[in-house]
Amino acid sequence: MLRLIAVLLLSISYPMLLFAHPEGTGEHVIEAYRIEGDAPEIDGVLNDTIWQQAESRSGFVQLEPARGAAATDDTEFRIAYDAYNLYVAFRCYDAEPDKIVNRMTRRGGVYASDVISFFIDPHHDHRTGYKFATTPGGVQSDNYRYEDTQRDSNWKGIWWVESSIDEFGWSAEFKIPFSNFRFTDKPTQTWGFDVERVNHRKSEVTVWKQLTQAGVVTRMSDLGHIVGIRGIETGKNFEISPYALGGVADAANADLARQLGTGLDVQYSPTSALKANITVNPDFAQVEADQLEINLTRFPTRFPEKRPFFVEGNSFFETPYDLMFSRRIGSRGSILWGGKLTGKVGDYSIGVLGNQTGEFGFSDTTTSQKEDAWFSAVRIKRDILKRSNVGVLLVNKERPDGDNWTHSRVGGIDMNLALGKTYHLTGQYAGSFHPGADKDNFAYTVDFAQRNYLWSSSIGFERVAPHFEINQTGFLRKERNRGWQRVYMRTSYSPQWGSRQFFSGISTRFSQSLYTPEYFTEWRERNPELSLSPEFDEDLFRWNVSAHAGMEFRETLLDDITAYYYRSREVELTEVFIADGYGFSMDTNSAYPVAVGIEMDFSDYFNFGRQQAGKQRSLTLESTLRPQSNFSIELDSSYAQSVDLAGAIDGRFFVGSLRATYLFTRESFLRMFAQAGRGRLLSTEVHENYLLSLLFGWEYSPKSHLFVAYNETWRDVPVGTGFGRELQLENRVVVVKVTYLYNL
Repeated sequence: MLRLIAVLLLSISYPMLLFAHPEGTGEHVIEAYRIEGDAPEIDGVLNDTIWQQAESRSGFVQLEPARGAAATDDTEFRIAYDAYNLYVAFRCYDAEPDKIVNRMTRRGGVYASDVISFFIDPHHDHRTGYKFATTPGGVQSDNYRYEDTQRDSNWKGIWWVESSIDEFGWSAEFKIPFSNFRFTDKPTQTWGFDVERVNHRKSEVTVWKQLTQAGVVTRMSDLGHIVGIRGIETGKNFEISPYALGGVADAANADLARQLGTGLDVQYSPTSALKANITVNPDFAQVEADQLEINLTRFPTRFPEKRPFFVEGNSFFETPYDLMFSRRIGSRGSILWGGKLTGKVGDYSIGVLGNQTGEFGFSDTTTSQKEDAWFSAVRIKRDILKRSNVGVLLVNKERPDGDNWTHSRVGGIDMNLALGKTYHLTGQYAGSFHPGADKDNFAYTVDFAQRNYLWSSSIGFERVAPHFEINQTGFLRKERNRGWQRVYMRTSYSPQWGSRQFFSGISTRFSQSLYTPEYFTEWRERNPELSLSPEFDEDLFRWNVSAHAGMEFRETLLDDITAYYYRSREVELTEVFIADGYGFSMDTNSAYPVAVGIEMDFSDYFNFGRQQAGKQRSLTLESTLRPQSNFSIELDSSYAQSVDLAGAIDGRFFVGSLRATYLFTRESFLRMFAQAGRGRLLSTEVHENYLLSLLFGWEYSPKSHLFVAYNETWRDVPVGTGFGRELQLENRVVVVKVTYLYNL
């Protein structure tokens, strides 16, 4: 098998050449104007003298729908700077300004409106950078770019923008302090730069230069350039953010308790390319609860990280295997303190993280059930060639076990090789180490892919040993003492069809489970009444073939529609069976005041509770209502049924949520979030849980907040000796939290 894969990889890669990033600045160049006097007023009106003196660029072309055609409405931009700030001005022409889509949303929610955004590569390494965006209403959005095409949407900078609508269309002015960036110390700077505009009602995306990009995601290696930047400084690079918190908490079988607390976040930039963060007793009262999902698999749901200390810079620790999943930190104990260092030193990207969990104790008699543990991670990645890198990641968890300490350690070596403009070879070799004998505890994966704006295809293989366990520090959907090896191939095709976009894809996978004797022993202990299927064989192969097709529409009520089908052979200890699955999804255009999405799925699956094959069917409805520009209501609900071999329903599951957000201004909002979950498993008992959350937030100055939060959760508990259950208050909390940013 490995020889066959090697031959395929060599045959595909033989005709390729290793493209370098073109030398020089190319044709798409703009010179930044040096401000010697007063800076422009950031009001969204381009009447400052500076904007008449700075040179302009225009001539945008369509990326979608008519690739390469001139923009139906052009865009013009100018760039200026002083010692500490970058200023960018845009004029977005629109022949019908009264139809401009403009909604007031929270930071990051820009794509409900028209959008102007720009990409900037201050380090000028053709692989990292930043994206800044705004709307006609001045809503902010930003993210960090790495690995040429990857994005970290959790990055948040401190910057200002204002927009205005007039008879010509709309305009926007940005002021971005250089302290947001990581750049070199050269006296004269050349930075990568490009602009992208989205006309929401026309579903039109136009760009200044990025038509050369291979796919739908902007590449840092394909940007144009800003030249002439010199004599700049990062300015203030030391931030201190203390918080104070007060409130009351109520819980089942507990007295009403008052909550008082304080903590501290510190951010320091030792150089223009490195950033250090320290947190003491962090609190995340303002973070919204995880949105429930119906999960009929044997593995837990991977919920996203939302805590501010962890989300920023998390991309530095990403590798093909999820060796460091920050949600593990603090899942069983309070975070006492933590530190993090991320950034670049020459050709090296560095990430160092350490966190102590447990519970603050102020006397020797203090006892706690919270886990006392130390989490640490070290990440080093080196840039090679023009757009490639290799790296190493080490993650460790230590916790006391009696008089000794027990550990869970994982580590890996990874690579990301850009071969030409459209080919990528990625892979990782990783191992896990725990107390006791370490054997058969390694995993590796290799993926070879080719991507452009029409075609995408990849081939890869992977082996995960049965004793490879990373879920103390990372995340992997894997059973204990069971692994797998597999090979897969995927391809997709997305041509333009008039004003519509057609898309389709096919994927295949062949895999084989790897077992240890301990796996069978533990399985028999859990299921003494069951026996192995006569068809079961440890060496039996599983396979899966799936296909999907769909269409994206433009300037119509319908936004997209997708249909899919798959067929697979499943190999489990009690069942070897052929599974079928099919379904479709449909979404309406989000430019309208009411947007609806629907998804239906019908499939065979392995019911882990019954240890036998079954069927499942599900329906998901999502809707967004915008009664006003600054008011949105999101209603999401999912219903699923599981069916046994006799055709009887043996499980019913429902999850519903409502999120209503009202913005008083761009900096202040009121949000209500409610969700309910109800499930009847194996036709026996019903489980219910409910949550209600209210949050008022006000960012009264950059990175300084006032939060008032109310949270209430209810969960059913057993009653008596039968199957009876009743709802009980789990906890109720009211919290007021104030943070303030000191810039030194």
